[in-house]
Amino acid sequence: MANPIITGAILIEANGAALNMAGQEQGTRTDNAIVVKQIKIGRNRYPYVSGQAWRRWLREVLYEDYGWKRSPITRDPKSAYTEGDPIEYEEDDIFGYMAAKKRGQQGGTQRRVSPLKNSLLISVLPNTISNDFGHFSRNLHPEQDIIPFEHQHYTAPLQGVFTLSLGDVSRFEIGEMRDLSKDTLQKHMGALVQTPDGSYRLKDQRERSRRVSEVLKALAVLRHGAQLARNLSDVSPVAVVLGFLDGGNAPLQNIFQATIEGDRVQLNLERFKSVLLDYADRILQVNTGEEVEQMPMLIGLRPTVLANEDEVHGLAKEEPFAKLIKLCSSPREALERAADSVQKLLELDNIP
Repeated sequence: MANPIITGAILIEANGAALNMAGQEQGTRTDNAIVVKQIKIGRNRYPYVSGQAWRRWLREVLYEDYGWKRSPITRDPKSAYTEGDPIEYEEDDIFGYMAAKKRGQQGGTQRRVSPLKNSLLISVLPNTISNDFGHFSRNLHPEQDIIPFEHQHYTAPLQGVFTLSLGDVSRFEIGEMRDLSKDTLQKHMGALVQTPDGSYRLKDQRERSRRVSEVLKALAVLRHGAQLARNLSDVSPVAVVLGFLDGGNAPLQNIFQATIEGDRVQLNLERFKSVLLDYADRILQVNTGEEVEQMPMLIGLRPTVLANEDEVHGLAKEEPFAKLIKLCSSPREALERAADSVQKLLELDNIP
């Protein structure tokens, strides 16, 4: 395995939501009109959530539900950075950092490329943004003017992709512009083991496994977002497709599409079949010591979410795809099955 990864696509249902704001818009009826982030493709506009935003949501779930320690932040006049200690702080390991040079520290500035990478969350359906006009008048004196304001919201399925490099989790290079300084290496030497290529990784494979597994489990109960006090929306996935591949690609891009009528979302089966056939020889296997197990791509759906749900179930019975995919009862089950597979891969030393 040259570059073992988990890669997946998720779909969330934003209902009357305004999850990520672009700020104030000029030229509107009011002086304080706030608009959502949106991207233009051709003549159509699609609301989106930035990659930074839903990474933040995921961090918060990991803090709240799994007790991850927050890496301390140093605020300089023109920058801010975390502690840059991926042994002590799980988030530094998974999400990466650029930690500026500290006085007296060997190795200079430390830079860790995030093992977890993700896209924007972009609406599958175009032109779903609505303008809403409101005013503040509560408890104002009758002679006082109301305060008008405008904002936007949307009801739309949003899709995005992610990859998580299993070989890079809890694996560190030493030196300037690398993962660890020599000072940090010496501080944690007892917890690390050197690898044949001269880098270091955590000795405890169970700790590596825990970190990856908790990211997947946290994704199943993803929450947070802007404007939730008056635009409450569930952002946990209603559909997921994910698998274990040898290679750094994220081939499940745009795997969800609008129906011909344009009012519902479906799995793009032709595209998905093409991905499965192209990557069939790159789907990882796990050696349990007694047998070698195939690790099929996992699909988890909330009932009635996809317009072609019956066709998706049919694909799971169609050769050669029946051996390459496994249907789960829900997105959470799919992500928890993936978390269990991570334990087999890492704790059984399938990934050095």
